Order: sequence, then C-alpha cells, then structure tokens
Amino acid sequence: MPTSTRERLIEEAGNLFYRNGFQAVGLDQVMDAVGISKTALYKHFDSKDDLIVAVLVERDKRDIAEMERFVIERADGDPLGQVVAMFDQLDVWFQDPEFRGCLFMNAATEFPSKHDPIHRAAEAHRVNVMGMMRNRLERARIVDAEQMAEQIMQVMTGAIIARHTRGAREAAQVAKGTVARMIGAEQGVG
Repeated sequence: MPTSTRERLIEEAGNLFYRNGFQAVGLDQVMDAVGISKTALYKHFDSKDDLIVAVLVERDKRDIAEMERFVIERADGDPLGQVVAMFDQLDVWFQDPEFRGCLFMNAATEFPSKHDPIHRAAEAHRVNVMGMMRNRLERARIVDAEQMAEQIMQVMTGAIIARHTRGAREAAQVAKGTVARMIGAEQGVG
C-alpha cells in the first residue's frame, strides 16, 4: 500500500491513466483521487509529464519484480522454462476483465516522439523485459540470444496487441506455443 503522498499520487495516477488514457486524465482528477491540493501536487511533480514518467518508472520496477518472482516460481533453475513462463504470466493478465492493454505501449502510442521523456520511459520497460529474456537465453547458451530475445519480444508484443484490439484472451497461450517451438528448434540446432 502506498503510504507517502508521492506514492499515492503515482499509484492513483497510474490507475487513472491505465483506465482512461494519459491525455484524457487531467491533474484535477488525480488530485481529487488522492485528496490533495494543487500546491501539494506540485511539491512532488513539476508537471503532468513528470508525473507520467514517475508512474512509468515505478510500474516498470514493480512489473519486472513481479515477472521475476512469477517465472522463478514456475521454472526455478530452468532459464528457458522461465522465458516460456513469461507467457503464463501474460495469460493470467489477459484473463483480467479490467485489461486495458499495456500501460507502456499505450504511453508510447500517446507520446510517439522518440525524444519525449514519456516515450523513453515506456521504451525502457520493453528494454528491461527483453533484457530478462536475453539473460535467460544467454544462461541457456542460445547462440544468438540477442536476436532470439528480439524475436520473442515481437511475439509477446503481438499477443498483447491481439488481446487489446481483438479481445483474444487466448493470445498468450498461442504465443507461448510459438515461443516454445522457437526455443525447441534452436536447441535442436545446437
């Protein structure tokens, strides 16, 4: 549970941004949700953009930590099993009736300039997830771990888009099968 005003601002703003979109949510809505004044808000953030970046940075930390825990619990000691388990975690997320797409992909879409700090914060999450994949692929001695991590990331992105745009709740399991075959084919080559 968030305890400080800053933590509450980040949590409530993140929830509002996820449900309604970044540009659709005004600072007044955030202040009302937290129950603070404009003066109190500006003690913590210089602008809405600064708040959005803070939300993305905190959600990235939390999401990466949750993913780490989940995949280790599912496939402790098996780096390739952990990569495949990432799709089991996606499947759990995809079954949530409150699913509204990926907060980071939504941010990158709403702020498309690659130079925008919000876009860069969103891109950092993709880089961090891909780094998790690459690290495990390297530990499993996959020959071109960077390339395979990029390919798996593309499959993951496609699954998220399928769930978001078509409501395809099975998208994570379809993607999991694809990734398992990719990994199996790579292991057969080595």
